[in-house]
Amino acid sequence: MEIRTDLAIEAGEIFGKDNLPDGVKVQSQEGNNITITRIDVINEEGEKALNKKQGAYITIELKDVELNTLEIHNEVAEAIDKELEPFIAKTGGRPSVMVVGLGNRYITPDALGPKVVEKIVVTRHVQKLSGGSNDIDSRLGNLCAIAPGVMGVTGIETGEIILGLVEKVHPDIIIAVDALAARKTSRINRTVQISDTGIVPGSGIGNRRMELSEETLNIPVIAIGVPTVVDTLTLARDLIENATGDSLRENIEKDMLNSCGADNIVTPKNIDMAVARMANAISNGLNMAVHKGFDFNDISDYLL
Repeated sequence: MEIRTDLAIEAGEIFGKDNLPDGVKVQSQEGNNITITRIDVINEEGEKALNKKQGAYITIELKDVELNTLEIHNEVAEAIDKELEPFIAKTGGRPSVMVVGLGNRYITPDALGPKVVEKIVVTRHVQKLSGGSNDIDSRLGNLCAIAPGVMGVTGIETGEIILGLVEKVHPDIIIAVDALAARKTSRINRTVQISDTGIVPGSGIGNRRMELSEETLNIPVIAIGVPTVVDTLTLARDLIENATGDSLRENIEKDMLNSCGADNIVTPKNIDMAVARMANAISNGLNMAVHKGFDFNDISDYLL
């Protein structure tokens, strides 16, 4: 049975710390409330082993169970700001940034992207209308944002919408935010993954759409994702893999497949609150990364 996960850190854990395949480099650092793990997939061998494209994968994990204090919230936002900085800097100067909030705003576990977009400080229209006027605060970056919805609602492939916007708006870089799938429930709503390899909308639930990446859009695409669901069969395998033999595990997996089906996913009962908190932290980090000099840390009014 395939283990379904969008997280590079979980794909690497299958091999163990001492048995990582060639082409995969891992570094970790500890913060007060978070752990940051950087995984670099540097060649085809590493790409094949992890089933992840070559590139950088940065994972920010909460040590606490919930993102429920201002201190933890600020540390996550500042980490996102810091990790995004080198990706944005590669485009040179003060680039035009487009934030894309992927997902279905009407389905709570999939609403992360649209909720992030709601709290983004957009400035492209102000910059454009000012015509370079000195009246605009120099700390403000050039930022636009969109939540294009999903094909089931719009009837249009999300990738086609973004490609059309890129051709018209001409951003220098895209930052796409989406909900992901994890292998372990312990990482749901406690993990933020940042990567420079782009993203495939819907892949977390096995509904793969057109890829959003530098190869398809001709500009850098940075993906930010938070796991909000875990596949039922993947969860079952994770729970029993250390407690049973191979043959018994296979029988249990077959029973799970027959009784639950292959398309069910699990999400926590407090998913609405958790997604809202993560959306606040991510939008705060994005605002700090683009609008340098502003202090977006005082978000106590937004904490749930």
